[in-house]
Amino acid sequence: MSDVTGTPVPSLFQLMRNLLASDNPPFMASKATLVDLSHTLEDCIINNRLPSVIFTGFQESSHWREETQRYLEMAQIASAICIFAGGQPSFPDERHIAVNLEAGNPLRQEWFVLVLTEWFCAILCGLDQQEPVDREADRRFETLLTFQPEAVEKALDVLIPVVMRHRPDRAAELTAARIQFPPRTPHGPYFSQIVCAVVNHMQRRYDQQRQLVSELRELNERQQSLEDELARLGAPVVPLLTGVILLPLIGSIDSRRAQQIMEHLLTGIAEHTADVAIIDITGVAVVDTAVANYLLQAIRAARLLGAQVIITGIRASVAQTMINLGIDLGQVITRNTLREGIEAAWRWMGYELRPLEQK
Repeated sequence: MSDVTGTPVPSLFQLMRNLLASDNPPFMASKATLVDLSHTLEDCIINNRLPSVIFTGFQESSHWREETQRYLEMAQIASAICIFAGGQPSFPDERHIAVNLEAGNPLRQEWFVLVLTEWFCAILCGLDQQEPVDREADRRFETLLTFQPEAVEKALDVLIPVVMRHRPDRAAELTAARIQFPPRTPHGPYFSQIVCAVVNHMQRRYDQQRQLVSELRELNERQQSLEDELARLGAPVVPLLTGVILLPLIGSIDSRRAQQIMEHLLTGIAEHTADVAIIDITGVAVVDTAVANYLLQAIRAARLLGAQVIITGIRASVAQTMINLGIDLGQVITRNTLREGIEAAWRWMGYELRPLEQK
């Protein structure tokens, strides 16, 4: 690709990848991670007030607006700071060298920070994968980080000519700064500070992840406890009298809840030595083939334990639906209301319900 003057437009990341492919393969990093790594390099300069030269590039100028104070602070320390992006930064031009990249320039797809100091040099470079994301911080970049002087020299050979084309009035400052701070192998305490900062950040991320996992486990346990309680309340077994239990159902029934209903029914029959179990479906709005099959399975299972099952609360609309679906409850005792079901259970048990004699 070429710019408006016909000059080939460089890709800093492609250059770095070709140089470092054999011993420094790229890794994937989110934009949030790139910002953290960039801050780590910049913080070493800011905290130690290291004389330096800084080249930094972003996709859009919005990053300048978010971090104006940081760049102003670096501009007070660094011999030169050169910023590549689209648009103009929001602080005085004399404090930095702004290179306004045209649309389509490969550098607009890249995120990079190159630093030169008396004690170390480094370049961090990421290529936007241009994948759709919900949050800008999650944007993914193919990323390279190196402290090799040879790679930094090659990167300078790419960036300084870009400055000469766009800002010939300020290019001499960068040429002089490059001579003042030639790329060199890291030495001294500052490289150790950078490594320690990265390790500390990794440890914080690990601690946060461990805390989130612990909180998630607690939430899952709490949710399971609530689900168990809701399941118990959703199919409670109510003893009516000796040998008769009631299982009132409310709401929709899916396969999981159907299994719970069967378990509660069979457990209730066993615990209360029930001869009759009433299943009231007045509160079940929809009875389809699946729900009917669940009920039939529960009835068959109850009969294996020697208990008779009575179904109550079948409304007219539900009955019509069951007929249309061809659901056969011919072998099942049914009653219209719960009262009628209780009366049928008592008769099954040999009891008679009648008014008390008046004295």
